[in-house]
Amino acid sequence: MAETVAILGLGTMGAGMAGNLLKSGFSLTVYNRTAAKAGPLLAAGAKLAATPAEAVKGASVAISMLADDEASRAVWLGEDGALQAASQG
Repeated sequence: MAETVAILGLGTMGAGMAGNLLKSGFSLTVYNRTAAKAGPLLAAGAKLAATPAEAVKGASVAISMLADDEASRAVWLGEDGALQAASQG
């Protein structure tokens, strides 16, 4: 599959979406503040990013499933935020 996807946030919904994307054959990079939550996804073929910016670099699609506005601002706009590395368009 040509599409590469980044998932930012691996709570109940983010982890579920990530698992379904992997089952569907997508190339997937994940980011979560608590990296240990990514364990089952890594075993299924996902890549773990150390920062949100690293996660979205080269991704065709970025999906965030975060707890609240503060977490969202931090992941998208904070230091090493996803918007720094998101592709144009």
